[in-house]
Amino acid sequence: MEKKITITEAYLYLPIRAGQKEELFEVFAEEDGKVYKVFEFMIPVDQTEKERYSYDYLARFAVKQFTDKTLTLKGEVPETFMREVVNASEKEQESLARPSIHFTAERGWINDPNGLFYQDGVYHLYFQYNPFNTSWQNMSWGHAVSRDLLHWKQEESVLYPDEHGMMFSGCALINERRKLGLQEKAVLYFYTAAAGDTPWSKGKEFTQRIAYSTDGGYTLTKLETPYLDTICRENRDPKIFRHEESGAYIMALWLEENDFALLRSKNLADWEMTDRFTLEKAWECPDLVRLSGQDGSTKWMFWSADGFYYWGEFDGYHFTTDGVQHKAYFNTVPYAAQIYTGVADRVISVSWFRLTFEGRLYTGAMGIPREFSYQEMDGETILIQRPVRELTELLDEIPSKELTIEKIENVECICYNIKDGEVLLFQLEQEYGEGIPTGDGAATKSDIPFEAEFGGVFLTYHPDSGELTVDGNVYSIGTKGKGLSVLIDDKVAEIWETDGTTMGAFEVKDAVDRVVFAGTEYNRLMLYRIRSNTQ
Repeated sequence: MEKKITITEAYLYLPIRAGQKEELFEVFAEEDGKVYKVFEFMIPVDQTEKERYSYDYLARFAVKQFTDKTLTLKGEVPETFMREVVNASEKEQESLARPSIHFTAERGWINDPNGLFYQDGVYHLYFQYNPFNTSWQNMSWGHAVSRDLLHWKQEESVLYPDEHGMMFSGCALINERRKLGLQEKAVLYFYTAAAGDTPWSKGKEFTQRIAYSTDGGYTLTKLETPYLDTICRENRDPKIFRHEESGAYIMALWLEENDFALLRSKNLADWEMTDRFTLEKAWECPDLVRLSGQDGSTKWMFWSADGFYYWGEFDGYHFTTDGVQHKAYFNTVPYAAQIYTGVADRVISVSWFRLTFEGRLYTGAMGIPREFSYQEMDGETILIQRPVRELTELLDEIPSKELTIEKIENVECICYNIKDGEVLLFQLEQEYGEGIPTGDGAATKSDIPFEAEFGGVFLTYHPDSGELTVDGNVYSIGTKGKGLSVLIDDKVAEIWETDGTTMGAFEVKDAVDRVVFAGTEYNRLMLYRIRSNTQ
């Protein structure tokens, strides 16, 4: 099926029926008599013959660069599908229930955070994005902004697949030294062009490429050159920083299997590989970062996608490590975290949460940004990953008068009803003592298990052993911590030892409107709500 459409408005909207068989959809432009492809996507299409095409939502992509030109649309789609494709400015769609402070896309699929940078009071979050379905495909870069790292506004997407492949993960770098002939405040983006799996890029291999922005990150322009040619077939996920001591830019890159590389460049155009090493079980989304200890010392840490991290030394050329693997997460929901650039005094990390949001028209979420440091505990160096201070600044303690004591199955329980859109944080200190007056009994031993139920999820925590059970799944989160913190935001639950030594995340079965704490002996149970958006 083919359709010609003259562009007069900012966006093309495609009707999306999530979960259907995907078909190739192409967009062509013409200039000086030459026809060329400008977009290629795989779109889920309902091929059922109907008088009118039925869809779940309209997915948009920007075409304002083709204003007053005629585009040709081609695809294995029914005529009714093409009738629903429109060129328009903003089109209102029904609001969806969603978390308040965990970023989710308006609609579609998201995964890895990309290109994180801070400039002029704004935090920019880019992310792997498929606007055209609720499953992985069409890897593009979506974009969102925030002033407090908690409340996000989705902006126009900035990178789409092209003849070099899909837009896989990468990083951002503020161009303070005017490299590549670009201005000082320009933002440079290094990303993987993942070739070979799309018709447009068939026969090519993965390369590392560059885009830039001169308007603060809202519009990106791709450079054809320079680019880093293929080292291994699917090498990807460049993460770049400036190493002042050796006077060069350093790129960490995943190569293949459990192999990583470090590369050096003076000009961001010409790169030399100075190190290749293997880290057992680690792969994808590498980072090399110097962290500060709570005693004022510093230490280098190498990071991989699963939250595996390795301590070592870096001299500008080689990373030397004992190879001992440490784990930042106690389960596999957090993944592919990336660290912000442009933040001078903090190391801020954001991870992707692999959540399905069943029944909704979006998939995946971003975790609460966390500040990285480290601490020596019992002769071991431990990564500390506390939620950013902006979260603490928005905490309001919930007074005991808003709690109720109810008898449920002959057990007196503390209950709290969550209001629409409210984010709840509750904390249990490892040693119980005086606190919220919730009943006549007062437990004083740390080995009493803590039990809670919310949104159909049952949680049990044993402070003496550090054993956490969530819906029958048992996790050992250790005993180094100073209690348990649980943050509930719609269908997302983040759980961490309060001192930040480990964390994990879960998808709640139902949006939470009530929390029940079994028993009334939790005299050190503290409840907080997160104040709403103040931006």
